[in-house]
Amino acid sequence: MYLPAFFEELKMNEFFANNLGTILAGVVVLIIVGLIVGNMIRKKKRGEKIIDCGGECSSCGGSCGSPSKSKKVKGKEGMVRTTLEIDGMMCGMCESHMNDCIRNNFKVKTVVSSHKKGETVVVSEKPLDEETVRRVVEDTGYKVISFSFEVL
Repeated sequence: MYLPAFFEELKMNEFFANNLGTILAGVVVLIIVGLIVGNMIRKKKRGEKIIDCGGECSSCGGSCGSPSKSKKVKGKEGMVRTTLEIDGMMCGMCESHMNDCIRNNFKVKTVVSSHKKGETVVVSEKPLDEETVRRVVEDTGYKVISFSFEVL
């Protein structure tokens, strides 16, 4: 096997010499991943969105954030948007619990919760019964602070 002169002089082991390209590629990939993760951490600390989808994707129906109260939601005309101010949500898992709670107890088109905003936004064909919503949410361990709805 041919080894460059500097490998022979340094008496590098054969394994290292044969896999130098793979090792260097791995190091480059690790550096790139480290830079990306570092950038994400810096953005998170500054309170910036890490991934900004713009809220217009079909998978979430444009409800990634709380839509403006006066804004018509394309394709949702005639639907009802219910906004709940919720006390007790502390993390993403709380958001999931709240979303599951609403989906399992009501017929809804979409439901999006935000622990940072302390709210859950529900889009449904018919208005939700406020008393039932308060009961199911409180049975889950959270508290409804306010309940409002509007026809889209």
